[in-house]
Amino acid sequence: MDRRDYLGQSMMQAAVLPARAAYLIRTGSRTGFRRAVQEASTRWGGMTEPILAVPDDGEIPDELRETVAAAKVEAAVNVDVDDALAQRAADALGLPYVRIAKIDHVGAARFTCHPLHVNPPVQPSTLPVVAVDGAPLWQVAAAGFLSEDQAEELRPTVLAVRPGLPDEYGRNQMYGATHLQSTIAQFGEYRSNAIGSLPAVVWVTDPDDIEDCIAFWNSRALRPVSHAGMPMLLLPTGEVQHWLGLAQQLAGMLARPAEFSPDVMLLSRNVPQEHLHEIAEILELQRTDAEVKISEKFPTPGLRQPAFTYRTGLDPRSWLLRDREYGLSTSFDVHVFAGDTSTLRFTSPVHFHTQGSWALVRLWGSPLDGLPRRDCVALLVEANAQWRRDSIQLRTRAQNDCIFGLTVPTLAQATEAVLGQASARHALSDKGKLGVALQTQADIAALLEPGVYEAVIALTTPRSKELLRELRKIKAEGTDDAAQLVELASTWGGRAERRYRPITKLELPPQRASEAAERLCELGWAERGVETNCAQCGVRTFHPFEQTQRRPVCPGCSSPSRYETTADGLSVFYRLDSFVDRASDQGLLPHLLVIAALTKKEPNSYFLPGIDLWFTDQTHGEADVFGLYGGRVLSGEVKTSASQFTNEQLTHDIALSTRLGVDIHLLAAVDTVPQTIREQTAKLCSDAGLDLLVLDKSELRRS
Repeated sequence: MDRRDYLGQSMMQAAVLPARAAYLIRTGSRTGFRRAVQEASTRWGGMTEPILAVPDDGEIPDELRETVAAAKVEAAVNVDVDDALAQRAADALGLPYVRIAKIDHVGAARFTCHPLHVNPPVQPSTLPVVAVDGAPLWQVAAAGFLSEDQAEELRPTVLAVRPGLPDEYGRNQMYGATHLQSTIAQFGEYRSNAIGSLPAVVWVTDPDDIEDCIAFWNSRALRPVSHAGMPMLLLPTGEVQHWLGLAQQLAGMLARPAEFSPDVMLLSRNVPQEHLHEIAEILELQRTDAEVKISEKFPTPGLRQPAFTYRTGLDPRSWLLRDREYGLSTSFDVHVFAGDTSTLRFTSPVHFHTQGSWALVRLWGSPLDGLPRRDCVALLVEANAQWRRDSIQLRTRAQNDCIFGLTVPTLAQATEAVLGQASARHALSDKGKLGVALQTQADIAALLEPGVYEAVIALTTPRSKELLRELRKIKAEGTDDAAQLVELASTWGGRAERRYRPITKLELPPQRASEAAERLCELGWAERGVETNCAQCGVRTFHPFEQTQRRPVCPGCSSPSRYETTADGLSVFYRLDSFVDRASDQGLLPHLLVIAALTKKEPNSYFLPGIDLWFTDQTHGEADVFGLYGGRVLSGEVKTSASQFTNEQLTHDIALSTRLGVDIHLLAAVDTVPQTIREQTAKLCSDAGLDLLVLDKSELRRS
């Protein structure tokens, strides 16, 4: 029998997809564009790989940054840009860098395969067209580009291609009969917030206009793949008027459910508006100035009917820059072992027809919930793993029957990994050691129950700090008469014993005080007992119930004594466990109270109640609470009183959280945090790029 820490059977999901790239070319480089398209035409998913024209100053425009972010590519591939400039561009985009000559051998972009490996082993009825040497740029962008040798190598395969007549490069886009469209076989999105159906895009370009061809290519690269909700077509100027029957073929493509208007967005970067309207007339489209209308829900919409409408001057990017995750997915069950290897087995949702190629696999599901999305944690799962949003991504050989041995780290292990990355050295603080020990003894969530925290504080044995505070208070009040000082001395003098009190001294309503005291006993944090007050020596002593005698004796002078009583009978006193008493005296209880509240909000969390930190520059720091809050890293400070959060304290705390690289800064106080402190902290956190979480009396001490 397996004796590892078995957590049970869970459902997970996996997606299989290619590693895709963004190609960097010189601005205006037609040769670079052809080479980039040629590479994309030989890669699974190549039609969705963007091409970026890098400006001479190396500054990446926002439009290109947005394109790369939406495309979710794995690497930047330099086609013909100066190396230093290309490296700078890749760094600005946050992508690994590789030269195109090495794309198949090194780097993140190589984990893919040729489209031949994923296309169905059935010859199409009509051979797809592809652009070859000498073809104008618009044909290259519309159908893909292969050298004559590459096209010849595909002739005996299911991806056999042919050069086409000029009009075929336009018409075949509507039928999926271009080589480029074969690159998206068995490829799609497993998660997307794309709108279902949108107007078709007819992009018009001069035959060799590099700017329009790149703009069309990148728009099509962001088009949803899993459903044909936004047809796209690239057409050249000066030719379409000679293509017989083109308007009728376009009408067949536009006869779609009436879920939007207009029917067509007629677009171009450089073709004049009057020429666009002339082409629209050739395509038998009717101009409209009505606002674009998009709706995702129609009861049973009929088909759009001629005359089909169009508008110019629109920007489709607002619909194309939608969030998505690429890949085909499947679900499977897995037996999970905490902190140890769990074996994952599933059938790939992508069927590979040949072996030896590469692919990416993404895994997600409840066993990974709560883990921070940090690469140091991904490496605990698998030596070469990376996070991709909420998924663990693996680089692997393409296989139809997938078997992986992965470690699901505990939240404690993940916390250690994050701390190890953020600091040169770390250890539990004195409070942290006490807190961890106390957490293992009982459920600290009890501190959130009405009266429990207050009862612990009331039963905590006074120590020197409290004595000093009382002396200062008496001095400030100017009432330091002998009687008052004698009373104080009798309370504090020579206190080796823990404080014990009846419920009437817990400063709570009677019923709540009784319930809170009994709850502490139930937790093992307190004990019940009785008191003797020796008439001979004047020593008051607490006697736990299990140590009571029929005839009590004073432990000080051994004189016969008696247990204290009231009119209702024997007086019952409560005393904290010595360990809990010490923890409370050290100021640990607010830390545990806050951790209990955080865990109640996000059960899949883990926290350390105090850590000391040392950094590489020999500086030192201390955090009251550090840990994982629903998969995000959190650190912060806890105070009994919000008045302790001075400007200096806040600046110091947030600087430490920033240095630790956390996601959330915590500010917590047992009493009420004023609005001024909240606003000040929020401003500091915003400047530091941190989210802020504030906890105070309203959440910690609810009635």
